[in-house]
Amino acid sequence: MLGSHVDHATPAAEAFVEDSHAAAAGTPPRDRFDELVDLMKGDTEPAKDQVGNKVVPKPPPVVVEDPIGDNTIGYDKTKAEENFNYLKDAHSVCQMFTNMQLVKDYPKGFDITKEAAQAFNVQAKLAYDAMLGPMGGVYSFGDGVHTKHSFDILMSEVHEKLLSTMFDGMKLDDGHKKQIDSQITNFVKALKDITIDGDHSTLDFALRFGLTPATNITADASNPVWAFEPTTYLIYLKMDADAFKKTISKHNSENRVQLKYEHVVTKLELNVRRFLQHRPKYDAMFEKVTGMNLANYSKLLNQTVKK
Repeated sequence: MLGSHVDHATPAAEAFVEDSHAAAAGTPPRDRFDELVDLMKGDTEPAKDQVGNKVVPKPPPVVVEDPIGDNTIGYDKTKAEENFNYLKDAHSVCQMFTNMQLVKDYPKGFDITKEAAQAFNVQAKLAYDAMLGPMGGVYSFGDGVHTKHSFDILMSEVHEKLLSTMFDGMKLDDGHKKQIDSQITNFVKALKDITIDGDHSTLDFALRFGLTPATNITADASNPVWAFEPTTYLIYLKMDADAFKKTISKHNSENRVQLKYEHVVTKLELNVRRFLQHRPKYDAMFEKVTGMNLANYSKLLNQTVKK
């Protein structure tokens, strides 16, 4: 059942790349292959630079490069690093699927001066659909946990409140959360230069956080054998549009905000064996679109958190 998703999605993705690339040779200067190339390249740039280039940025995926668990002293660092890289690569493939659908559905893209809210919401949905659709062949997952929140809080407390509610149950320590908060802050700062208009009631974001839980399967601390479980937590965040505008506005003089938001957190466990079966095809796709293999692209796309 799980494998059927990727068996159909990967050939379809290859066909998209092949057909678009073939058309580029004898057609007008710009086509959807060019648009896909630009999207993939742009996603590796800082959010501030993307906004400067009149592009509505997507939140970059984050990978925690420390095993998650109790007393992980003595783990195999080489094996752990392999699993961190698997997550980065899986996130990059998801980015490819997201952008291919974006080019198909919105070939003209979005006007950042008046369609930013629509762009955020569309990009979030496509990223979410990519993880649970074409990536479903290499991930196993259950139902997401849906939670709603409403707080009357100080503006200075917004980040801490978001972090504490979104990452509950992930076993991240304070050091990891602090680094993630810094990365989210940099992303949000870039959005301050975007005018968000329209009648959208929410602004949506799809966030991906890669964690690698580690379990000592011998249960013997003196002779540990660690099993790694590369896992992506997919957070679909819907923020009240008015509250979001106030939190990022350069001109907001209020020191409190009615922070209303909801999120669905889905835990997806990567099936490494299945992922590696398709790795040659993924590498070929990335070479054609980005000019680099999957591993090298992943180093540019993913942000990392490490003690």
